[in-house]
Amino acid sequence: MQEVARQFGVKPDRLRRAAWDGRMHARRVGNQWLVLPSEVERFLRDGQRRPTHSNPPDEGEHMTRVIAIGVPKGGTGKTTTTINLGAALAEQGKKVLLVDFDPQGNLTQAMGLRPADLEHTVYSAIKYFLTRFESQLELAIQNVAPNIDLVPTSARLNLANDELAVAIQREQVLEKLLAPIASRYDFILIDTLPYLGVLVVNALVAANEVIIPLQAEYLATESVSLILDQVQLMRRSGLNPKLQITGILLTMVDQRVVINREAVAYSRKTFGSKVPVFDTMVKRSVRFTESQARHQSILQYDPNCEGAKAYRALAAEVLSSKVTVK
Repeated sequence: MQEVARQFGVKPDRLRRAAWDGRMHARRVGNQWLVLPSEVERFLRDGQRRPTHSNPPDEGEHMTRVIAIGVPKGGTGKTTTTINLGAALAEQGKKVLLVDFDPQGNLTQAMGLRPADLEHTVYSAIKYFLTRFESQLELAIQNVAPNIDLVPTSARLNLANDELAVAIQREQVLEKLLAPIASRYDFILIDTLPYLGVLVVNALVAANEVIIPLQAEYLATESVSLILDQVQLMRRSGLNPKLQITGILLTMVDQRVVINREAVAYSRKTFGSKVPVFDTMVKRSVRFTESQARHQSILQYDPNCEGAKAYRALAAEVLSSKVTVK
């Protein structure tokens, strides 16, 4: 802090106050503050504005839609939706980045990568950022299909829970990692963990939008209420006041089963008055498991099946939805 204050000709106390009240990103290590010169330059340029979220882009400026696929329940189709919505958007000519932010690494493995073999992952980028305050996420990016890149993960991402717990502005690390590369993409889709915690909060801070996969059964509806409450908390707390629900996606639907049909009707009635519920429904199909075993999206594996058509329809709904990009 002392050195950068001299570099910019300002008093160190001014920078320390800005770091304390969150107007400037910095890290306290012992009795010293560590801060990047670029962050000081931003602070001096922007004055009193907090750096948590940028202003909406001007008309004509490239806008990246960052969507977290999240609900605190396993087996609802988060990874399946991340893969296949990404593929359907890419099919429409959109440049897509998939981010595997779940230590299970199902997205990474479904894309044909072995987590244990990877030197650079989202976790290594987090580790580097927590010591240098610079993003090296670009090193982890791998192209996995036309118009689709992937940020892989490994089980070591579990360690980030403890490491982020003691970090300054720990909720904003993923947002800062994505910031330098976000403009390259039309969509960034973040596959999240099946519970609420600091990693999911990071995903919700980084995102403009949330898609909530809801398995068509009564027991799954409580988890939707939890993620809706979490989104409201993100807004009220100021961590991400503009976070929006793009829609609830009904998954694993089997209209032949009465209880399934009732669960669909119940979900639309219960949540439809509060947040959007996509018209598209994704039916239960073994094709999804087969396609992931082949390291392909459902659109590649069986482009004319119902699952592929469903995700194309979902992509059309997402593209037509009106959102405010931060």
